[in-house]
Amino acid sequence: MIKIEVYKKKGAIARVRVTGNGGDKKGEDIVCCAVSAITQTALAGLLYHGKKQINWNMKDGLLDISVSDSEDRELAATFDIILSTMILG
Repeated sequence: MIKIEVYKKKGAIARVRVTGNGGDKKGEDIVCCAVSAITQTALAGLLYHGKKQINWNMKDGLLDISVSDSEDRELAATFDIILSTMILG
């Protein structure tokens, strides 16, 4: 089972923690592949826009992304848009 936890701070997404697997054979689980593709693409977007403000940990069955507070409102909005779009996916 895949579990997605979303934590907000001041109305914006501050952390997303994705754990587990889809339950099918490793490498053959289309749900797990889809979740991995969406979440890892979002992580790439976050790192592209503000590498210094992103803390992350990824290993088998885990992706944990935290966004540090930013004084730059435009950057903070960009982070929230990326993470919100990831959740929609």
